[in-house]
Amino acid sequence: MTGLTRDEILGRGHPVWAEIDLAAIRHNVETLRGLARGAEFMGVVKGYAYGHGNPASARAMLQAGAGRLGVARVAEAIHLRESGIEAPIQVFTEPPLEAAGTMLDLDLTATIYTQNFARALSERAVEQGAVARAHVKVDTGMHRVGLPLDDVEDAMREFRSLSGLDIEGACSHLAVADVPDHPFTRKQLDLFVDIVGKIERAGIALRYKHLANSAATLSMPETHFDLVRCGVASFGLWPGPALVGSADLRPAMALRARVSMVKTVPAGDALSYGLKYELPRTGNVVTVPAGYADGYDRRLSGRGTILISGSPFRVSGTVCMDQFMVDVGDEFVEVGDVVTLLGRDGDAAIAAEELADEIGTINYEIATRVPSRVPRVYLNELPDA
Repeated sequence: MTGLTRDEILGRGHPVWAEIDLAAIRHNVETLRGLARGAEFMGVVKGYAYGHGNPASARAMLQAGAGRLGVARVAEAIHLRESGIEAPIQVFTEPPLEAAGTMLDLDLTATIYTQNFARALSERAVEQGAVARAHVKVDTGMHRVGLPLDDVEDAMREFRSLSGLDIEGACSHLAVADVPDHPFTRKQLDLFVDIVGKIERAGIALRYKHLANSAATLSMPETHFDLVRCGVASFGLWPGPALVGSADLRPAMALRARVSMVKTVPAGDALSYGLKYELPRTGNVVTVPAGYADGYDRRLSGRGTILISGSPFRVSGTVCMDQFMVDVGDEFVEVGDVVTLLGRDGDAAIAAEELADEIGTINYEIATRVPSRVPRVYLNELPDA
C-alpha cells in the first residue's frame, strides 16, 4: 500500500497498521556500507523484507547505495521485478528444477550447490541463447544447504563444463557470527578462504566472494571480502544481544492500533479467554483491535507492554486472535486513541528485542510475523530516480 497515509488506511477499515520509516532503512544501509569499507552491499529482502514490506524497502536500500538484492525464493524476486526493480537479485536457495526458465526470464542470479539444478539451469540458458549468472554456495559447517567440502572439486569441474553458466561468485553462511569471537566462525572463515582458493586455482575467476551477514558486517571486517549481505541490521534490528549498540542503527518498524472500546469493569471481574486476569479494583478497560493474527504473539498475554500517549500499560489477560484488553486503571483513554505495540511513542519505546525476550524468540521473528493483513504505511518515501 505504498503511498497511502495512515488516515487513508484507517478510512479503509484497518484498525491496526505498521509504520515503516524508509529514512531509517536508508540511514542503516549507509551506516553498514561505511563499515563494509568498500565491499559491495547486498540488501537482503527475503521474508517480505523481514516483515517491513517490498518493494518499498528494497527501493530504499538501493537509494542508499545497495548494489544488489538478495531473496530466498523465486516468488520474492518475481514480486520485485513486477514492481519495476531492475537491480541484480540473487536467489539464495535452489528452486525446483522447473523454475530454471523463470530465473532466466527475470535475469536472476542463481545460487547453485547441486549438479541437477546446475545442469537444468545451464540447459535452459543454452536453449535461450543466454548465460545464467550463478554463485556457488559451499557448506562450511552450518549444514543447511551448500556443496559439501569433499564434493567441491568434483562439482566445480562439472560446473565449469556447463556452457550456459557464468560462475561469478562463491559464498557460504555463518552459523554463530552473532556471538563475537566464537571459534566456529573462525573455522568457517578459514575453510571458506581455503575453498575459494581451490576454486580460483581450478581456473574460475570469482568476481564476488561473500560470507558476511549482518552480524559479521558489524563485527568481523576480515569476512567482508567483495560483498556483504545485510538483512536484519538494515532494518535497525540487532543480529544478537552482544552486538546491541555496536553501530548507529535505527529501528524502521512501528506497529500501532487504535482503541476500539473503553468500558468500566468492576473490581473482581475477570477478562478475556480463561478469565486469567482479575481486576484488583474497579477500573477502565480498553480493547485493542490487534491479536495473534496480526503478529502480536499470544504468549504476550499478561506480559506484553503497550504504550498509550507515551505511557506504558500491561496486556491484561489472554491475547485473542484479533483483539486484546488492557486495564488502564483510572487513566482516561478514549476510543480512537493510538496504541503502540512496537516502536516509539514520545520518549518511550518498545523494541522488537524486548518483545522477543518476553516470548523466548528472536527479534527477526517479531518483525517477520506481522502478516499481510496488516497494511504498511511508508514514511519518508523518496521518488524513484
